[in-house]
Order: sequence, then structure tokens, then C-alpha cells
Amino acid sequence: MKIKIAVVQFDIRQFSPEENLKRAEVFISKAALAKAHIIVFPEDFLTGPIERRRELADGNNTYRKHFQNLARQYKIDIVPGSFIELDQKGLHNTTYYIDATGKVKARYRKINLWLPERRYITPGNEVPVFNTSYGKIGLVICWDLIFPEIFRKMVKRGVSIVICPSYWCMKDAGIGIKHDKRAEIKSVDSLCTARAFENEIILVYCNAAGKLKLGNFEDDLIGCSQITAPFKGILQRLNHNKEAMFLQEVDTALLQDAERAYKIRKDLKTRVLS
Repeated sequence: MKIKIAVVQFDIRQFSPEENLKRAEVFISKAALAKAHIIVFPEDFLTGPIERRRELADGNNTYRKHFQNLARQYKIDIVPGSFIELDQKGLHNTTYYIDATGKVKARYRKINLWLPERRYITPGNEVPVFNTSYGKIGLVICWDLIFPEIFRKMVKRGVSIVICPSYWCMKDAGIGIKHDKRAEIKSVDSLCTARAFENEIILVYCNAAGKLKLGNFEDDLIGCSQITAPFKGILQRLNHNKEAMFLQEVDTALLQDAERAYKIRKDLKTRVLS
């Protein structure tokens, strides 16, 4: 099946959800006009990280409902990046898959939290794999990318496409920067390609653009949004951290050839290690 995916490397206006929502609709309109089937936004893309502004967390499903309306209006499936939701259990870094009728096909709450998130975010515990008009799709968020186990769980449930909204910065490497200033770019590029090959999936990685500014702390987002697949590796990649949208057609028939060649999914059914 051939699917056209729009990836939006979005330059987030920190703590300005209304502005970000308006700008997001412009991209959705353009993607729909270009006949994209799915559009994907980055992690934290409505507010940026909100540790110091917890009142910006959504406790009324306002953002989810907004994107359901946009999906119906523009007749396009939407992965609205991620945003922070509030319920009785705490704050959750949450993403959704909303189809072109406005139906929520899946909700995912980030399981593997990045180090600063652990101070205020409650991790999720469910790994979603769900049916769509474009095959079985799974969702992860950012730091999940570094844990192969979550991908294996999805593969065992027949996933074809995994979508990963992200908010990945240059200084996330910490002390590692002294070894290589591009450490995080190299990490993400390696992980995106490896996950596609080792799991026989199409991986859609959508990172934020521009700079992170929180008080006196500043950092650069790495950008580098990309789509990867077995055999081919990178199908398309933004070689910068500026705001941009790209469209890429993917063909899931490629995944059947990957299984014929590597038989990874067959082996996973009989392997000793879980």
C-alpha cells in the first residue's frame, strides 16, 4: 500500500498554545491540499516543555477535540505531536492517532521518560498497535526510540508503521558533548535506521525545530526529522533544525520483502529470549 505522509518539523512558540494551534492548521491545510494521508507533528509542540507552567496542562481534552475537528474538516489522519494532559494520576506526555473522520484510533502516554521529565511526568504503561486505513500503526515518543523492547512488542502484534513525535536537543548528550558536539544527531540517525531494519517497519520520526529557552537555559533542537525503511534506510531527512514540512510516499509492500529476506518476524515467534 502506498501512503503519503507529511512530517512537520515545527518551531514551537514556548507557552503559546493558541498561536501554535493556528500555525498547525496552516500546515494541515497544506498537507491536505497535497493529498497527504497522514500528518505528524513533534512532541510538546503546543506549549514546549511545561515543568514551570503546569497550568498549561490539558485536563479537559481540549486539544484532542480540537484536532478531531481539524481531521474531519481537512479529511486527513493526524498525529498531533504530543502535549501534556492532566488527570487524577498526574501529568502525562500524550499523543493520539486521529483518523480522517475525527475518530481517535489510539492514545499513547510516553513510557520511557527523558531525565528532566521524571520530575513531573507520570509514565504510561500501554503500548498501542491499532488498525488504520493504512495498516497497523504504532506510536512512541522521543526517548522511547532508544529502547528496542517497545518496538519488539509492537512487531509481535503486527505493526507496519511506527510514528515517533520528538523533542530532541543537542545538549541532551550532557558530558558526551565533549566527545562529539553532534552526538545526539548521530544517535538519532543511527536509531531511526536501525529500528527500521531490525523490526521490518517504516519509522516516521518528527522532531521539533529551533531553540529551547527555559529561564536562563538555552539549547538547540537537533531537527533531523526523517522517515526510514528496510533496505533503503533514510527515505527523506531534513538536514537542519529549521521549521519545514516534507511529504514522503512510502510503500508498505517493501515490508513483505524485508520479511522474505530476513524472516525476523518469524524468528521472533520462536526465539527463546522474550
